[in-house]
Amino acid sequence: MKWLFSIFLLISSFSNAQDSWEQTADSIVDIAKTQLGVPYKWATSIPGKSFDCSGFTAHVYGSMDITKCRSSKGYASIGEKIDFSQARKGDCLLFAGTSPGSKTVGHIGIVIENNENGLKFIHCSSSKRHFGVVITDYATSGYPKRFLEVRRLF
Repeated sequence: MKWLFSIFLLISSFSNAQDSWEQTADSIVDIAKTQLGVPYKWATSIPGKSFDCSGFTAHVYGSMDITKCRSSKGYASIGEKIDFSQARKGDCLLFAGTSPGSKTVGHIGIVIENNENGLKFIHCSSSKRHFGVVITDYATSGYPKRFLEVRRLF
């Protein structure tokens, strides 16, 4: 009987941890989406007015009291590196800059979904075609060529 109770406690604690993760991830996505359409401006982090990619990411994670950095490169040294296939909403994606052959982090985004429809992420883009805070379908974008790693911060 004791082992049955122990199994129940283990399952309950896993369920609570899963619920907590899910709530945090949903909040990250909700906060990020409130900034859709906000324009890109280098070296800024002014909610509702302008962001650069790391300023946007810092705003979103900071709103949830999650460790953040002010530069996209800084995110490579915090949290846990995760295999791309395990990326889940709330994780951050690190990309190389736009210089050909670059392996230095130069852009960052936040996963908003990764399911049978593919991975989508939200980020603040300086691209003329997709300017400001936008949602991007990873597979149909140019980002796979620039992908460096996934980081889990919570």
